[in-house]
Order: sequence, then structure tokens, then C-alpha cells
Amino acid sequence: MDSTEDVNLRSDRSEPPGLTIRSANLALQQARLVGDSPAIFATLVQLAQLHFRQGRYNQTQILLAEVRQNAPDDSLAQCDALRILGNCAAEMGEPERAEAIYYQAIDLARQLNDRFTLYKCLHSLATNIYWQHGQFDLMLSAGQEALSQAQALGLAEDLWFPLSDIAWAYWVSGQVALATRIADQMEQCTQPGSLGYGFYCCLRAGLTQPASGFLDNVLPLYQLARSIAETTGDPGLCTEVRLGLCRSYRLAGNLSAASTWANETVDAILRMKYNQFLGVAYIERARTSMETGDLTSALADLHAAVDVSTELQANFDLARCHLYQAAVYFAQHAPQAAASWAQAAGLIQNHGYGFLLQQERSLVLPLIAAHLDSPHANLAQTSKMLYQQFMQSTPAPLQVKMLGQFSIWVGANCISKETLRQRRAGELLALLLTRAHHTLTYQQVAEEMCPDKSPQAALDFYHHAISALRHLLEPELTDRRFPCRYLDVDEEQIRLKLPPGSKVDYQEFEACCRAQRWEQAVAAYPGEFLPALREADWTNALRQYLADQHETALIKLAEIRLQAGNASTCLELCQRALLHNPWQEQAVELGMRAALALGDRMTAVKLYQRLEKALEKDLGIAPQKELQLLYAAAKRRSLK
Repeated sequence: MDSTEDVNLRSDRSEPPGLTIRSANLALQQARLVGDSPAIFATLVQLAQLHFRQGRYNQTQILLAEVRQNAPDDSLAQCDALRILGNCAAEMGEPERAEAIYYQAIDLARQLNDRFTLYKCLHSLATNIYWQHGQFDLMLSAGQEALSQAQALGLAEDLWFPLSDIAWAYWVSGQVALATRIADQMEQCTQPGSLGYGFYCCLRAGLTQPASGFLDNVLPLYQLARSIAETTGDPGLCTEVRLGLCRSYRLAGNLSAASTWANETVDAILRMKYNQFLGVAYIERARTSMETGDLTSALADLHAAVDVSTELQANFDLARCHLYQAAVYFAQHAPQAAASWAQAAGLIQNHGYGFLLQQERSLVLPLIAAHLDSPHANLAQTSKMLYQQFMQSTPAPLQVKMLGQFSIWVGANCISKETLRQRRAGELLALLLTRAHHTLTYQQVAEEMCPDKSPQAALDFYHHAISALRHLLEPELTDRRFPCRYLDVDEEQIRLKLPPGSKVDYQEFEACCRAQRWEQAVAAYPGEFLPALREADWTNALRQYLADQHETALIKLAEIRLQAGNASTCLELCQRALLHNPWQEQAVELGMRAALALGDRMTAVKLYQRLEKALEKDLGIAPQKELQLLYAAAKRRSLK
């Protein structure tokens, strides 16, 4: 057997550049003529790999059978043969055989210290077996070990394979922050236009939280990935792009486009015979049909998905199938709802899919509530356990925009303007977000939101507003048995609990100002604070404070741009500051200096004259002496 050093030096057994089936056959003939056994086995492996990539699985297995029969048991050729045979079984829809072969290859690779096969098989296990079976913890573990082996081999361009395994395991289980961190690493080790970059684009798009401009952010990513998919012909990427587009249009509320992509995904998978994703495609199309109200089509696709997922032992897909079936039956008041929910609940509990409770809470909570008191003891007990698990889970993050608009996203759901106005729930949420520790006493709510009401009317308002806010944040909570996870409430006070990953735009703007990140601060201020609530007195002080901060950011950035020699941008920033405050003398001075640097004397003169007129009319004072001297100099130059 080779020494450890020799094995590691030979671990990256990539195909020679330009290798074709024809050239590999010629090399095999030459090796047979001279009786070079190592060359025969190596060439058989290369030839098998070429046939495998073209979907010729029978020919691949025939070639590798010779290697398995004749190559030494403790050889690298045996490792390679097992690895490719495992991939072959996976592609042929034989996951059990594939898993057994991968384990055999991994055991031999560890024995030989063959890191290349170890890395490849761990990645294949993660992608072809654990992902398909819904074993996300095992997928994560295999991906992390594969990454470690690839890093030890120095396979910089291949790191995206295990990184994608890790990222998708985090993503599907709702661990967005961790998935985002891995996506950042993927971006660093993939080249634009490469297959890895295509999967990176799909991942980044999938991690994008639905909010204002959601499609504008994700569609360019899918366009890049689709171009790469069409160039490479990779079936996995082709499928992932279609599924992602369907999901994105559905989340954005464009159900017509979502249905088009759902049909395209199913048709493409059937055409490519890429059955590993067929169940997922049926599920996605069923989910879209549920949104459009076509429950008959949804059930038909879910039944088909159950058949496919059962054959593939895809437990996560089965859990989703039964959950969606239960939701449809429940909406139809059909008796099958209980049986479908029992199957879904069992799979969720037994396989650790508790994250589905949060991701599909609008479907799950009514089912839990309906079966907490089921006459079937096991179903009632399971429902209670899932209820407790749901209450202990972290709710979806909030994305709140209060600068230039008032919009609230709870996870992937945008709160309608009508809901925001109901019993002033949106205003109560905004008020909570502006207070220390996001806490208000009953007296503070009464003073800020209904100062003219009697004590009893104010107390009634307090309870009604809280009830409306509870429904705004978690409309799925069907009754009082489900306390809102975002709020701590009693008779004396209310506290808002912001989940991790939540974003409040005015607070991010303040953070930029405190850190003197002036360019980011200017970009983070699209307009005044809560323009829809100008009549609410409590908003006035904060509105003015934030406007002043924005003015400061504009002037500071203008000063930086002028010092850097970018006079045109400086002038533009100063003009924006003067729209907010026509008395702002520092903005006039910087603007005049920028205009003079550009040779635009007339603009410099007009800036001063407008300031002079505004100060005289509104305050009865004249501009500062320094500005008067600068104006005089600009005027003299303009006369020449």
C-alpha cells in the first residue's frame, strides 16, 4: 500500500483536461496491450466516470465491475469504483443500495487514508441520501466532515460542494443566519459563471426575506443561475432554479407566474427523469394550488407526491405532504383531516421537523387547536406536545419600515394597511418600537394614544389595541389558549419581544449615524419618520430628531466628498440638505465651494441669495460673515 504522503499527493484524481470517451478507450486499449494493470484500472474508472456523466448507467456499472473484480482490495481504484457505483445507484433511484455502497467506500477510504474518496462520498451521502431522506442533522455532519477533508486537500475550487450541503441543511431547517454565513463562504470560493456560482445564486435568493422589492432582489439571481443551468445542462441546478422561481412568485403573491413555474418544474423533471425532485415539484405545485383555491388539484398533486416520497423514503417530503393534505381536508371539513394530521404530526415529532411548526404556522396551529381535545388519546397527546414545541420555538423575525412609509413584514407575510389601521394596532407597535426595552405601561399608552378618553374608555382601548396587535403579529392564533410569542402583556404593561433577525429601519439608520457611517446613513433614510402618522403627537419629536440626523449625515458626507475632489456629488448632497432646511448655512457654504470648484459661479451665487432671502424673511438675520465673503468672491468672479 502507498505511504500516507503518497496517497495524499494522489488524492485529487481529476480527469486529464480534454479527456473524451474516444481518447479514454484508446488509452485503455494501450494499457491492455502492455499489461499495465494500474493503468487499466485507472482508465476504466475514468471511462466509467465519462459514461456516468452522460447518463449511461448500465455501461458505467459494466466498466466498474471489472475494477471491482480484478483490482486489489486495498487500492485507490476500488475506492473510485465504489464511489461512482454509489452515485450510479443514487441516480437510478436506488437510495438504499447507494447508501450501502457509500458506507463501503468510506470505510475503505478511511483505511487507505484516501481523503479524496472520503470527501466525495461524504458529499454524496449528504446530497443524495441524507437530504433526500430528510436527515438534516446527518447531512450537516457529513457536509462539515467533507468540508474539512476538501480543505485538507487544498481543493479550493471544490469547497462549494460541501458548503452547499451545510448551507441547504441550515436553510431548510430555518437557521437563516447560519445559512447566510455559509453562503458568504460559498461566494468567496466560486467563480461567476461556474456551476457552483449557480447554486450559490439559488441559495442567496432562497435566503432573501420577503419584503418590499423582494422580486427585484431575487429575480436577477435566478436569471444568473438559469443561464448557468442552461449552459451546463446540470439537472440539479435546472430544477433548483425552477423550484426557486415558483416559490418566489408565490411568496410575492404573483400566483399566475407561480403556477406557470410549478407546471414547468414538474414537466421538466418528468422530461429529464430526475425523480429525486419529483415529489418536491408536486408539493410545490400543490402549495401553489392551495393559494389559488384549487384544492382538488392540490390534493391530486399531494397524492402523487406521497407515492413518490414513500418510494424514495423521503420523510421530510412525506411530512409536508400529509400536513398539506390535512390542511386541505380541514378547510373542506372532511373527515380525512384527522388521519392526515396524525401522519404529519408523527413524522414531525419522530424525525425532528419541529421547524415546520414555525414555517407553516398558519396551517399547523388550526390543526393543533382542533385536535388538542381529540377523542383519540395518541393524537391529542401528540398535538399537545407539538403545541408546547411551537410555543418554545422562536417566532419569525419582524421587518419594520417607518422611514418614508409604514410597512411591517412578519416573516414572509406583509401586513396589509387595513390590518395596521384596525384598532390602531400598527400605531401601538410603532410606539412600542420607539420606547426603551420596547415596553409601555397602561398609563403611557393612554397618554400617548388616547389622552382625551375617560379612564374606563382608555382601559378598553388598551385591551382592544393589544388584542388587535396580537392578531396582527400572529393571526394564526385561533383562541386564547395560544399566547402571542411576540408580546408579554398584563393589566399594567405591555412588552414587545423582537425575535433574532428582526430589523427596524430607523434604528439601523441611527446606528449608522452613531458609527459615523455617513454614506450608509444617507442611503438608509428614504423619507421622514412615519408620514402616515403625522397627526399622532408622539411621533413629532422623533420625526424632527431623525430629520436632523439625516441633515447631519448629508453635510458630513458632502464634506467628505468635497475633500476627496468629488465636487458634483458634494453639491448634490448639499442641495438635498437645503430641501429639508433652507437655513442650513454649512450646506450653503459647502455647496458654494463645490460649485466654484466646478466653475459654476452662478449656482454658487444663487445658493447664497436663496439663503439670504430665507434668513431675512423667516428670522430677520443675515448669513454669517464667512459666507458673505465667499459670496462676494463668487460674485466678483462671475462678473469677470
